This record gives sequence, structure tokens and C-alpha cells, in this order.
Amino acid sequence: MAFGNYEIKADFAGQRITDRNSATAFMLTLTAIYRNKPHWKLADQALRQASKSAAAESRASAAFKAALEAEGWLDLTLRLSFLPGELMRKN
Repeated sequence: MAFGNYEIKADFAGQRITDRNSATAFMLTLTAIYRNKPHWKLADQALRQASKSAAAESRASAAFKAALEAEGWLDLTLRLSFLPGELMRKN
């Protein structure tokens, strides 16, 4: 089971998270102010359980992505580069 491929905005870390180990390492860099927010607590709990099954890893990936989205740190440019046609056209 793949964890996910999340790009964090350069303003906040500029890292690519591709597995639960890199997600855990990223979370260890967060200050207590962030780690104590409910969405990061949930992500932390999910990551601690992720090795138990593919379903648990999938839940951890979703929780981590939700925490990144809640902070506005998820960089969507990687995903947008794969969209066809008009969305790719630069004005």
C-alpha cells in the first residue's frame, strides 16, 4: 500500500512526503503549537497505527493529508500539472 505523494508548500517546508516514515519525520519537526492541534493529533495517532494493516496505512495517509490541508500547506501544483487542456494553459 502506498502512503501517498504529498508536496508541502515551499513556504512551510518544501518537502515531498512519500511514506509514513517521512510523514512521521516531518511531524517531529513541528512545534508544540502545531502538534497540539486536533488534526495533527489525529494524524499522529493514525501514523502510529499505520504499520498494522493496509487499511490503517490508508487511514494514516488520509489523516496526514487532511492535516496538511487544514494548515493550507498542501502544494497542489504537482497534481495540477497532470490536468489536461485549458487548466494547463497559462494566461
